[in-house]
Amino acid sequence: MPTGTISSSKDTVGVAVVNYEVPVVETKEQVLTNCRKIAQYIEGTKRGYPGLDLMIFPEYSTQGFHPTKWKDLTTTVPGPETAIFSEACKKNKVWGVFSITGEHNPKGAPFNSFLLINDKGEIVLNYHKILPWVPMEPWYPGNETMVVEGPKGLKLGAIICYDGNHPEIVRDTVMKGAELVIRIQGYMYPSKDQQRMISQVRAWENLTYFAVANMAGRDLVYSYFGHSNIVDFDGRVLGECGTGPGEVQYALLSVSAIRDARQNWTAENHLFNTLHRGYTAIPPDGIAECPFDFYKLWVKDPQKCKQMVEGLTRATAIPVAATAR
Repeated sequence: MPTGTISSSKDTVGVAVVNYEVPVVETKEQVLTNCRKIAQYIEGTKRGYPGLDLMIFPEYSTQGFHPTKWKDLTTTVPGPETAIFSEACKKNKVWGVFSITGEHNPKGAPFNSFLLINDKGEIVLNYHKILPWVPMEPWYPGNETMVVEGPKGLKLGAIICYDGNHPEIVRDTVMKGAELVIRIQGYMYPSKDQQRMISQVRAWENLTYFAVANMAGRDLVYSYFGHSNIVDFDGRVLGECGTGPGEVQYALLSVSAIRDARQNWTAENHLFNTLHRGYTAIPPDGIAECPFDFYKLWVKDPQKCKQMVEGLTRATAIPVAATAR
């Protein structure tokens, strides 16, 4: 897709990603003040990019991740934070992606939540991070990938930060129909180069648009490298922020183009080819059965699969060498 404009059309979804400056907050009132700042970002960006349909904010952009007071900032969904976001989306006729860390969980530790709010102010998706970044993150793991229809019919899938390092989550999300996979993250140095590459790789291997919103700046613990970006379904970067806090990047995603590629591409149609292995040699459809022993074992016998992985790595959550220090 071409870039460089501020508009959109019936066939193109205008998407903006934000290098949001990591908030350092200690009280719920400070959180709400930050939420109002996020609402101002939406209003200002819509004014500057009238074609904006979807605006994406990073993981931790709402409550931050205070090393000692994060529990005090736990909230509900819906709640006072989402009320501010919903009003901003409705007022500006924009869809928005927001982070809640954490969301109250009656079963235990809070969730790390990805919220999608439509242009009517309705929460239409609440995804819980499946793979928290252990051993540092205290969030209760989710257990379901999610896809919903977004602006102009583009199908949106959700992942959060460390999720994206695991190809299984993105592939599962795409196989549920996602045409744009959105990754909100709070990634810090030193893994800037790896994370920039992942967005392009995940887009290419899954024939999907991929959008990343990352934190920028420094909190009480880490420095965040920004580089929020939007990637085409062939792995090309359409737009990318630098490292500075407050940067916004914008690009257009064609609904018809990705659907045409998925229907008509052959040699690089990784989605079709995975389930039609060798169709040139075995016409007309090739082989559909899964050839991967690891995945078959994981489904059939998770405990045995777990033991196999521990044989390759270790048998304890914390390495023995670390506990002996």
